[in-house]
Amino acid sequence: MNIDKIVFGSRTVKLDFIDKDTADKKKIFGEFHPDKNEITLDKSLDNMQLINTLMHELNHLLFDEYKLELSAKSEELVCNSLANGMCHILYQNQDLLDFLYKSLKKD
Repeated sequence: MNIDKIVFGSRTVKLDFIDKDTADKKKIFGEFHPDKNEITLDKSLDNMQLINTLMHELNHLLFDEYKLELSAKSEELVCNSLANGMCHILYQNQDLLDFLYKSLKKD
């Protein structure tokens, strides 16, 4: 399944998948650009790393949307912790993802 955008409220956030060389030059796995409503992701990451990175960047989206203000260092720590935690919960409870999908699915 390919995904190229995420809708969040009135925002449509474009997902831009970049190659490993570009990501390495920028020294990133991913990054959120609030001014462009864009998340950039290293497409060479394995599935777990990619999901974790996407969730990390979505946390930055939440910080931006809800005007949550922390120092850059604290925001990074929170985004990392939440992304890591959610990935572990979903990985260890794979039925939970199915439950969430079915519960949130539009009729």
